[in-house]
Amino acid sequence: MKWIEIPHYYLSQKAVIQLVELPEKSFCLVWNEDRWIAFSKKCPHAGANLAHGWCEGREVVCPYHRHRFNLIDGRGAVGQGNYIQIYPLKEVDDVLYVGLKENIWDRIFR
Repeated sequence: MKWIEIPHYYLSQKAVIQLVELPEKSFCLVWNEDRWIAFSKKCPHAGANLAHGWCEGREVVCPYHRHRFNLIDGRGAVGQGNYIQIYPLKEVDDVLYVGLKENIWDRIFR
């Protein structure tokens, strides 16, 4: 697992879903139920930008077709048959990091 720092300016807005764009990865970040959650930026149904969606309880709602995804495990609502990626986060000395899986080539050539 590769841990990438999330710049502090992304952490200043807790009221909305934000699109975080880092050189290594782009993803959505939201403050939900007293913790940060990082997840896929695109809805798997039609590719909508989930940063334009909203949260209802522990779910993110897609702005296009109202598909819903659990913010804990990424599963879509019953009957959708799809899911989003939930990325691990850790905080060290007031710095938030997102965990990204290393691809095989990164592991071989380091």
